[in-house]
Amino acid sequence: MSKWCVFISGTGSNLRALLDMRSTFNIAYVVSNKAQALGLVRAQSFGIRTDVLTAEMKWEDFSDTLEKMGITHIFLAGFMKIIPSSFIEKWKTRIYNIHPSLLPLYPGLKSIEKSFSEQSPLGLTLHEVTEGVDEGPVVSQRTVARLQDLESSELLIHIGEHQAVRTFACTKI
Repeated sequence: MSKWCVFISGTGSNLRALLDMRSTFNIAYVVSNKAQALGLVRAQSFGIRTDVLTAEMKWEDFSDTLEKMGITHIFLAGFMKIIPSSFIEKWKTRIYNIHPSLLPLYPGLKSIEKSFSEQSPLGLTLHEVTEGVDEGPVVSQRTVARLQDLESSELLIHIGEHQAVRTFACTKI
């Protein structure tokens, strides 16, 4: 069975969707770039080891730590920090991300707001992570309905993300 590390930055709602699948999706470690991330508390409540990634950390040392822990794969679930290309190269084909737009449209930040304001199709993409921001091979994409306001449409996208990560967890045992 694969052993996963999940990277988060906030509340951990996508992490929660993965935790719901923990009987088939082995999350051994959760890290965040923000010490106050609620997702860390979520993970701890399930007995999962957590850590905060500092600005001073050495990514090469962190990669060695993951390997010593037996981590085989990484999932970025709302992680809002650019990861160095050397780290990504080392974890190539074993690191995935969920993104709230239909890539290649609107990579990076504020993708929901941009696609909504430009009347573009709304949706989400689960993809492999490569050195380019949100440029990796697509694993799956889902469209969602456009509602009258941004907040409601954003909620539908997040619900779709949760469904997509659960489906992914079932296929990546």
